[in-house]
Amino acid sequence: MSFFFVSTICLQVIFTVMWNYVFVSGIVLLVSLLYHYNVARPSSIIEYPEDRYDYIVVGAGTAGCVIASRLSELPNKSVLLIEAGGYFNWLSTIPLAAPLMQGTAVDWAYKTETQYYAARGFVKHQASWPRGKGLGGSGQMNFLVHSFGKPEDYKQWPTGWSYHNLAPYFDKVSRIMGVPGISVEGDLAKLFTGLDTSQFYGDVTIEKAENTIKRGKRFSTYHAYLQPAWNRKNLHILSDTLVAKILFDDDKKIVDGIKAKFRDGSLGRIAANDEVILCAGAVNTPHLMMVSGVGPFEELRQNRIPVIKNLSEVGKNLFDHLNVPMYVSLEAPVSITLRKMQTLAEIMKYFVFESGILATNGVIGTASRGNSGFVLFGVGSQDEKLLNVSNYETEVFRSVFPSYNNSAQEGVLILATCLQPQSRGNITLNTYTILDPPRIDPAYLENSEDVRCTQDAITLALDIIETADFQKLGPKVHTPDIEDCQHLPQTYRNEHYSECIMRYSAVTAYHPGGSCRMGDDREAVVDRRLRVNGIKKLRIVDGSILPTPISGTPNSVIIAIAERAADVILNIPSKQ
Repeated sequence: MSFFFVSTICLQVIFTVMWNYVFVSGIVLLVSLLYHYNVARPSSIIEYPEDRYDYIVVGAGTAGCVIASRLSELPNKSVLLIEAGGYFNWLSTIPLAAPLMQGTAVDWAYKTETQYYAARGFVKHQASWPRGKGLGGSGQMNFLVHSFGKPEDYKQWPTGWSYHNLAPYFDKVSRIMGVPGISVEGDLAKLFTGLDTSQFYGDVTIEKAENTIKRGKRFSTYHAYLQPAWNRKNLHILSDTLVAKILFDDDKKIVDGIKAKFRDGSLGRIAANDEVILCAGAVNTPHLMMVSGVGPFEELRQNRIPVIKNLSEVGKNLFDHLNVPMYVSLEAPVSITLRKMQTLAEIMKYFVFESGILATNGVIGTASRGNSGFVLFGVGSQDEKLLNVSNYETEVFRSVFPSYNNSAQEGVLILATCLQPQSRGNITLNTYTILDPPRIDPAYLENSEDVRCTQDAITLALDIIETADFQKLGPKVHTPDIEDCQHLPQTYRNEHYSECIMRYSAVTAYHPGGSCRMGDDREAVVDRRLRVNGIKKLRIVDGSILPTPISGTPNSVIIAIAERAADVILNIPSKQ
């Protein structure tokens, strides 16, 4: 029997087995999909709402999922959760696929106003501002990094909202969200988290990154809170529905309900017996407030919106972390690369064993000194597809990310930032209608203190890279060759060069907040119970109420705020 004949028989057998496997797998997948969309369809997902509910929760993002779940625990209270988007696709469950959600149907895909002090390397000097649109909100497209910040972050917060007050809620959130999650393991993580901090000037903290990844998949409040609740009879979830306006009684002091635009384009009114709770986020909550007539008098007047309540701070106090991306190539094969991600072995690890590179978010750890810090992202190669969603000018993108065309390049990406930025921007209106996006001006680097603070973060990163231990990896810090910075010494140690690169390449950390500030003062938008000042039956629970930034990622803090807010609404005593 010839070798060719044997080979042919073997190939036929292999193809037959493969075809049978594919056929059976296809049948299983089809049955699973049919079950998911028919038998397993949650009873809470509705097509048409009732005329009236006790609570209407606007926005099914990080906070909205928590609030809807907690309020619906009371069987005698009806709850409607309204979300402008629908479901995120299966790709969103893969932690490392987070950037692929940007610019799609599940992203509001906002852009900032033209920036004067920053974003000079971006098209029209406008930075992209991704915001999640769909069940789970931005929690379904973020990088899942967990943090509660520092105790001193909360010193300016109102009575009852100190770090000590929130500590019991932090503990609860950590349990429910499965913190610390699945970490990136390997030589790079061991080296970084094992560095001796006593060798650095000042009080340096290096920590292994924690996250909310569970069994290799994204775990957001959509999974932890909404899904366990979405077969309750008293909870209705209305997706693909845009809340167009908040409605008030004749005296314009009490909220009646909301006006909604349904998926078929029709408009309808839904009444609220107890409260309307805004959980639409740092951009959409102030936007909805203003188009409904609650906001700065001049802003409303200029857009011909009848004034319900003159609240001058609506849309003000906007802040965000701004990251300076620093690329460091490595000689040692210790990082995540696109080529490694795409190997059959890694794909099998993930889909069969829920492990491997794809089961992580790629974040190794964080380092901080004072109010300056950075995130160490252990991915050595960046895909040029990110250019389309980042809004970078092509030449600037390629200069900042030199491995864009090398899928096998070993390296790390350092995201240096000022943890407590002083610059404050605002959300204002384009027009009088919710259908037109608002104007977003984060005023990046407007305050010169933010430049100095970010430079300290860059210096800390360089100090760590230059340690004897890190040098074993063969690191080489890449200095972007940007035309307007070429006349300066090409080193991050030079403050003029680092400032130039900062103003050209720094990008949002996706941490907006503060645009409907909570406070005890008269100018605050909401009081310590998160009630909108001067308006009855209207409350805000989302990142817009943060008085000051969190020294880290704010997502877990927002979950804790929502937990405490639910206790406040339900008059449950504090958990202290």
